[in-house]
Amino acid sequence: MNQHSRTTAILVISVILCSALIIGSIWGLYFFDHAIPNDTSSTEQSESSSYTDSEEQTTAPLPPENTKPKPKKMIALTFDDGPSGAYTHKILDLLEQYQAKATFFVCGYQLKESKKDELQRAISLGCEIGNHSETHAYLTKISEEELLKEIRNTNEKIAQLSGTDYHCTVYRPPYGSVNRKVAETLIQNEIYMYPILWNSDSRDWEYRRDYDNGKITRNEAITGTFETVVREASEGSVILMHDIQSITPDVVALILEKYTAEGYTFVTVSELFGFEEMQDEEAYFKYYNSANSISSLR
Repeated sequence: MNQHSRTTAILVISVILCSALIIGSIWGLYFFDHAIPNDTSSTEQSESSSYTDSEEQTTAPLPPENTKPKPKKMIALTFDDGPSGAYTHKILDLLEQYQAKATFFVCGYQLKESKKDELQRAISLGCEIGNHSETHAYLTKISEEELLKEIRNTNEKIAQLSGTDYHCTVYRPPYGSVNRKVAETLIQNEIYMYPILWNSDSRDWEYRRDYDNGKITRNEAITGTFETVVREASEGSVILMHDIQSITPDVVALILEKYTAEGYTFVTVSELFGFEEMQDEEAYFKYYNSANSISSLR
């Protein structure tokens, strides 16, 4: 092979090798642009999706506990002097029918084994049990020792008959007889209870007495009691009644019908005043007539 032929062969081989390198480079770029980015895109999409979910979980508000809003129009039915074997269960039937709650201020002398069903049913319906003393005593007119006995004995009986070791946090002093000394005596002896009075007195006992004495008819007694409540009760009221009076269940039926139709919710006194949220010990030294009438004891 002469010199010219040898040179030509070398050039041809060089061209072939360069062409192979160029084609290989082009194929490599093509593979990089199309094959590898697909995997990267999938990874980025997965990471993006994961980030979005994480972000949503971080920024979305978690539902706070116990956020059930309070009803706008609340009213509290309260019953003293029971439980009654004859009438309390009738009142409980009505409360259950209207999905209403009430507070029962019970007397210790009434708390017998034969009446535990009334007490336990009231609790099961979401009603509240309060202390009305052992013997319906004037709390401001008895000694400290007698006062503690009146309250402690009743609390112990409530806990025993409830079947759930029920703990009372409210009391109603008989005749509304309470002062700061009473509250101080209880607190000093680690009895933490709020004194509850009222701003709407049904006078059911008085109308029942007039009916029994023949002064008025039974219907007049029921109507008179109901109208007395209506004149005084409004939003935030505490209504005083007695579940030992024969006419009271009929009056309760009228009250529940009227105020439920007007958008009221019947609650316990603790729900009305928000005692569960209270952190101030001075609250035990106040008396509670209604949501709009709370005064310091003297």
